[in-house]
Amino acid sequence: MGIRDKLLDFKRRLSDRRMYSIVILVIAILSSISIYQYKAKLNYKNYLENEFNRSFFELVGFVQNVEVSLAKAMVTSTPKQTAVQLTEVWREANFAQSSLSQLPISNIELDKTSKFLSQVGDFSYTVSRANIDGKPLTNEQWKTLENLHNMALNLSNSLNNLENEIQSGRMKWGELQSKGPIIFKRTAKNLSEGQIGEVEKQFKEYPSLIYDGPFSEHIEKIEPSVLVGKPDIDVNKAMTIAKDFVGADKVSQISNPTNGDGTIKTYSILINGPTTPSGSSISLDVTKKGGYILYMLNSRPVGVPSLNIEAAKDIAKKFLDTKGYKGIKDTYYMADNNTATINFAYVQNGVTIYSDLIKVKVALDNGEIVGFESKGYLMSHKVRDLPIPKISEKQARSMLNPRLSIKSVGLAVIPLESKREVFVYEIKGSVGNRNFLTYINAENGKEENILIILDTPNGVLTM
Repeated sequence: MGIRDKLLDFKRRLSDRRMYSIVILVIAILSSISIYQYKAKLNYKNYLENEFNRSFFELVGFVQNVEVSLAKAMVTSTPKQTAVQLTEVWREANFAQSSLSQLPISNIELDKTSKFLSQVGDFSYTVSRANIDGKPLTNEQWKTLENLHNMALNLSNSLNNLENEIQSGRMKWGELQSKGPIIFKRTAKNLSEGQIGEVEKQFKEYPSLIYDGPFSEHIEKIEPSVLVGKPDIDVNKAMTIAKDFVGADKVSQISNPTNGDGTIKTYSILINGPTTPSGSSISLDVTKKGGYILYMLNSRPVGVPSLNIEAAKDIAKKFLDTKGYKGIKDTYYMADNNTATINFAYVQNGVTIYSDLIKVKVALDNGEIVGFESKGYLMSHKVRDLPIPKISEKQARSMLNPRLSIKSVGLAVIPLESKREVFVYEIKGSVGNRNFLTYINAENGKEENILIILDTPNGVLTM
């Protein structure tokens, strides 16, 4: 049979309906397999991209924490505090190395970055052991810390720039492999080889906002001090308190309260006003004991700002005065989404009590109070028996790192992680262009804590 005859025979076979159906089915199966393989490949590619992104964003946080802890170690005034900060450097450097090893980059510049993290971790671990034994930093060690801090700062800035490109989609990991030498070339050269720690991966929080309180852990105490001995209120009383707090003119409809669970038991209430925008409402939590407003949030959209921060602070202070919160002062703030959240602390005899916190959110378009939280105040507020400082301000100043340029000194009460409060000197100072808050115990001279202050266009943050 010739070729022509074979083609004619194949054509006759195709014309048979059964044969035609079989061919169509085979084509469909092959197409389905191809589509499945393509989707599987695409899903795997997306999975890898997400895993690389996770490792990279962890790396950014860990390197930033290394830089922050190095900066704190440079202004400590006691070997114990130095050891605390350098131990943190060692831990974060190990985490950073682990995250770095997960990235799809292999070149000499990345090796140098890994060596830098090894060096800063090894150095910090070694010096911290000596600090624990009571040995302070030598001048040579301090200079080494300064150099390592500068390197960490450069690396952190480079990673932050790269993070912005990745988040915006301008760079994929394939591009990073080719651009790696440019990004990482600023790290130190000829650094000693260090062993990469095998550590468990974990996320690390970014700097907390100071308006949330650099000392906010205290609010998880078992019993709110303000509510002790206060009588219980019923549902109707809670609704009346909620109406009075927001203003009767803003209430056209109010929901039946539900029970709010948490450290403080509350009635949860929802309010709509005559001019409430669609989808917006005012939610409040009223404490079952005593009838205090624990929380309020007005979810209305906020327009273009017409008020500055100082005007917002003044409005918030007057609002608190009308609600019976006396003897308080604004401390720090954060501006975001056309609002300003201002942190207020109680002041007793000139001493700032950071445990007693109230947060007020002001809409910058018209000055309306759109947020309020008093948990810190309700949990901790009381009249305290403040001691006379056993350490003078002059003595407290002398206990600081001599490299710290002092800007202001005041007395304060701060809560520790153990929930115990301590009476301290709050000393604001700077080293270079970095601002710090150092807390010296006013009774025994112990250096209790150090915070780094970051002034940003939107507010003040701490690390």
